[in-house]
Amino acid sequence: MSSDKTHAAIATTSPGHFTTIQVPTPATPDPGQVLIKVEYASMIILDTYINDLGHRVQPQDYPVILGFNGAGTIMQVGEGIDDLKVGDRVTAVMFGKSERKAMQEYVVQPRSVVAKIPSSLPLSAALSAAATIPDNFITAFSALFSPSYLGFPYPSFIPSPPPPSDPSTTSPSPPLTTPILIYGAGTTTGQYAIQLLHATGYTSIFATSSPKHHPYLLSLGASHVFDYRSPTLAADILLQVTPKGSERRLKYVLDCVTAEATLERIAQVVDEEGGSKVALLLPIKKGDNVRVEKGKEELMSELPEERNPFPKGTKHLGVRGILFAEDPYLRANLLPKILPHLLDHGIIQPNKVRLLDESFGTLEERVGKGLELLRNNLVSGEKVVVKIQ
Repeated sequence: MSSDKTHAAIATTSPGHFTTIQVPTPATPDPGQVLIKVEYASMIILDTYINDLGHRVQPQDYPVILGFNGAGTIMQVGEGIDDLKVGDRVTAVMFGKSERKAMQEYVVQPRSVVAKIPSSLPLSAALSAAATIPDNFITAFSALFSPSYLGFPYPSFIPSPPPPSDPSTTSPSPPLTTPILIYGAGTTTGQYAIQLLHATGYTSIFATSSPKHHPYLLSLGASHVFDYRSPTLAADILLQVTPKGSERRLKYVLDCVTAEATLERIAQVVDEEGGSKVALLLPIKKGDNVRVEKGKEELMSELPEERNPFPKGTKHLGVRGILFAEDPYLRANLLPKILPHLLDHGIIQPNKVRLLDESFGTLEERVGKGLELLRNNLVSGEKVVVKIQ
């Protein structure tokens, strides 16, 4: 239900253009929803695809508000919600329709996409840090533990574990010494993947990144780090898989970049006989990184067989983090219960923040700076966060 009031939002109005618009401010949330005053919103590379390329936007969709993650304060609580109250600090993944996106002053969200920020997260900068979490945490958690992707057993430390699976339909749990490769571990998703695997007890977590990220990734729980640009990358990785054993190939890989060149490199270290699982964060890009140049873009949601570099029998699994909402267990637990628990107990920590506040000009100018940083690959190991209020 909307009031007569409006508030500011930043929206793309056509490919390559964005501006400030005024949108209706909701008066009250519906049952099962909350009204959030957004104070910080983070930006991801998908924002540049949407603004610059019109990715997955139809002409009739414009204007489309930007932003997939936000953090702020609960202003109103709809009927049926008893675990959130007015004044609570929260973070949320904000996807779907334009009116649910993050780059605006107020937004209504369903309870399932909202996580309460625990008091243990320091008050100073808590909201800006919390705005870095939802989409990448969801993607990492789903890629690792969802049966649709790599399918590792759900960690024992999470609250409200899912009901036991039918043993006849599930794969045996891999030993905690199983080598697991996180390609592009310096990305924000890669950082959460390392933390989750380390907390679960896995001890052979391989991470590729720029060398400047190596000390931090080791502190998060990586056991081995590799320079992704090394000409001997494949040999370096395989040397560490099981140096004294007979199994010299990787069975599990998470590609947090998913470009043609990364697939080629990963293909050199997976099982030559097939049977490996490779989780690919969609979309698949041309070239060697997440940057996409206008006029040269090609974003694929599936890997065509003629461009598949993996050995026959390799399972390549396209990961869409937002599909967590289609899983009844994850929808009810991942953000409402699991994420607050992990933050409260220090099991994961937010990403580092590249904050764009008033010193970068108006809200519109801040968003423009964020798009520039992302499209030109000028930020690494950090999340671009825009101060809204």
